[in-house]
Amino acid sequence: MKRSASLRTALLYPLLWLWVIPAVVATLTAFWFAGQAAQTSFDRVLKDDALALASQVHWDSDKPSFRTDSATAASLVFDSLSPSRFAVRTEGGETLVGNAEFPTPAELLSATPKKGEPIFFDVATSWGVLRTVALQLTKPNSRDKVWVIVGEAKSKRDQISRELAAAIFLPAAGVGFLIVPLLFIGIRHGLAPARDISDAVASRSIEDLSPLPLEDTPDELKGLVSRVNDLLARLKEAILHERHFIAQAAHQLRTPSAGIKLLAEDLLRSHQAAPTAPPDTEVLHELASASARASHVVQQLLAMARAEFPAASQQALTVDLTDLIHDEGARWKKVAASSRKRLIVDVALTGGRPLRAKIQPILFEEALGNVIENAIRYGGEVITLELLRSADATLIYVWDDGPPMSESDVASLFMPFWRGESITLGGSGLGLAIARKAARSMGGELVYSSDPVRRGNRFAFRFPVVPDDA
Repeated sequence: MKRSASLRTALLYPLLWLWVIPAVVATLTAFWFAGQAAQTSFDRVLKDDALALASQVHWDSDKPSFRTDSATAASLVFDSLSPSRFAVRTEGGETLVGNAEFPTPAELLSATPKKGEPIFFDVATSWGVLRTVALQLTKPNSRDKVWVIVGEAKSKRDQISRELAAAIFLPAAGVGFLIVPLLFIGIRHGLAPARDISDAVASRSIEDLSPLPLEDTPDELKGLVSRVNDLLARLKEAILHERHFIAQAAHQLRTPSAGIKLLAEDLLRSHQAAPTAPPDTEVLHELASASARASHVVQQLLAMARAEFPAASQQALTVDLTDLIHDEGARWKKVAASSRKRLIVDVALTGGRPLRAKIQPILFEEALGNVIENAIRYGGEVITLELLRSADATLIYVWDDGPPMSESDVASLFMPFWRGESITLGGSGLGLAIARKAARSMGGELVYSSDPVRRGNRFAFRFPVVPDDA
């Protein structure tokens, strides 16, 4: 598995590149511009040397000559850093002063230079490659042209380039050695609040779910800390809910399990006292009732777990609810009849069209069965199961014609293990809580309402409409 980089590294690397790349570009650009400026300055000095020699050229009877000797000419172009070579000669090849190793500029250049404009070029000689300037001198009414050529070795320029490189690159490198630690220290200091928050969370016990402080938190981390605090609050609420649920479940199971234990002990004592006597029928009935109640509570607890965490194997399917409602109605009609009540299934409001919803069929049947069972157990004499579609939802109504519930009862209706004070019949108090959780896990909702016009209680499952062509 690839190891994720630390936040410090993730911040340091981009900042280093943001500094290194501009620094390298700026340094190279500065070196290039400085080199160009130095070359221009050296070329200007070289031109001045050529002009100094050109000032010593004059024409006698339309014939060019050089006024001073070679030693004086050499002193005019003397440079202690880079020895200069020079030649003054006519275009015909006659050397007035200097040496004749320089090629004639006309032999090197294809274009004729403008009058008085210097020509710069590099030329290979026995002294090495020389940076050379050539000036062409002319006199009106004279056919002779004179070339003044001055060249100097490039060692001076190479030395200046090295000095420029040292002057530019060494400080840049020195700044780098200073900036990198400063970046590291700055990022470490900037991430200190995040490290403090991490240490604060790590040092907490598993029972400490109090919110993290926001007073000294940087603005960039306040959003994260707020989300963590919200998560801690919801986790605390969930843990309290689960603890209450476990306590209630234990309480619900304690009574039937204790009854089963006492009844079994009573049967055992009776059998030990009279081994041949038949068991007490009343005790057996009570034992069966207590076992059924314990089994029902366990099944409801499992159903609650399935509703909260649906199995991945139970894929949501798009089904036609009309057939499903008919099948469930037929199953629960027998249960209603055994309780001397009547269950009516009404799908006429669908207009004969299929009404489809995306649900988990097994989970939905369990949720709908809990609501119908609740209506049969606690509702009126007639229970109606209806299916219809509104503008934005598919609706399944479970009506009963009993008296509407009070506002206080409605507020606690979907709480696990809640049972109204006036209810004396059996039940675990989990049926409606399971039904609502199951509906929500499938993207729907279960709500209660009462209608003053149509007397009774109504539970409504709402699921998003699935288009007919989907």
